[in-house]
Amino acid sequence: MAAQPIDNHELYSDDTSGSAPVVPAGLRIPPVDRQAPVHTEPIAGVGRAPVMWLLGAHGGAGVSTLARVWAPAADAHGGWPAHDRYRSVIVVARTHRTGLAAAHDLLLQSAAGLTGGCTVLGLALVPDAPGKLPKTLRRSADVVASAAPAVWHLPWVPDLRVHTYSDLAVWSPAEPDPPPPGRMRSMTSAAAPHPCLVAAGHTAFDAARRVAQH
Repeated sequence: MAAQPIDNHELYSDDTSGSAPVVPAGLRIPPVDRQAPVHTEPIAGVGRAPVMWLLGAHGGAGVSTLARVWAPAADAHGGWPAHDRYRSVIVVARTHRTGLAAAHDLLLQSAAGLTGGCTVLGLALVPDAPGKLPKTLRRSADVVASAAPAVWHLPWVPDLRVHTYSDLAVWSPAEPDPPPPGRMRSMTSAAAPHPCLVAAGHTAFDAARRVAQH
């Protein structure tokens, strides 16, 4: 029988089994104090379980905002959701030096198989300030990005600063995308998510679907 496409609401399997990880020869493994812990119990509460988890590489990475805006996502609370039904993870980090270094550590931890069976979908880089990155940080970001399966360079959205999390508009793959703002009018983050956040949400969700099909 041909494989059936996976519905948006029927992602992943319940299997949490796995053998001990085999660490690739020569891979640099960050020390334990720079690794994210593997959760020993499920994180998800009642209701629909999140399809993808957002793992902040450091405090203030922007996880709370993304978890609010992306309906299929949730905050991984600083660890790998190894005992949840859905175990696809996006590492989230700011683009300053500390954030990039912390994200690199988590990606190396994942490459070493030390995530309790979680799968990293990619890296979401959140600007730490408006404008272009300094050249040295661009180089660092490129190095870190090379360790990720996918990279989402998220935009600087100034009006996020003036809204509470509960004010922010939510994007869901089950709903039509909001229309783009016209040339003569702006749209606040309370009215609709930034178009770049919507586009990134689509590709991240599609990545989770592909993982679920294997």
